[in-house]
Amino acid sequence: MPGIVGLITKRPRQWAEMQLQQMIAALRHLPSYTCGTWADETLGVYIGWVARRDSFSSEMPLQNERKDRVLVFSGEEFPEPGTLDKLRSRGHALEGTGPTYLVHLSEEDQAFPKCLNGRFHGLLINKSDATTTLFNDRYGMHRIYYH
Repeated sequence: MPGIVGLITKRPRQWAEMQLQQMIAALRHLPSYTCGTWADETLGVYIGWVARRDSFSSEMPLQNERKDRVLVFSGEEFPEPGTLDKLRSRGHALEGTGPTYLVHLSEEDQAFPKCLNGRFHGLLINKSDATTTLFNDRYGMHRIYYH
């Protein structure tokens, strides 16, 4: 079942990574799924994802040019026409036609993630502000479970 999992903790990295691997194993039902992890021990953020191979969300995590914003996204998003051209004109380096624009949109659009359209959930880490934002689509179609 594709999605994201994670921990925000002050516990040791070894413990957090073991917990993260157990959560990923619970989501990875098929060997054709792709998965990965990202961690920042200083922030205590450990995130993992499972996605269908070659899907919109299969190439995670997304990072901006300065590497101070990291986005892990699961689901699909349908941007307004011209969004990618607008971001390119402001100097953002966008790769291909996949979801790379999302992390740049988080820098430019004050309404992020409200400005997104689709069925999704995600985690945005802003290292410069030391903030982590967990979000989902406006109708809660791509569910979030937390404890």
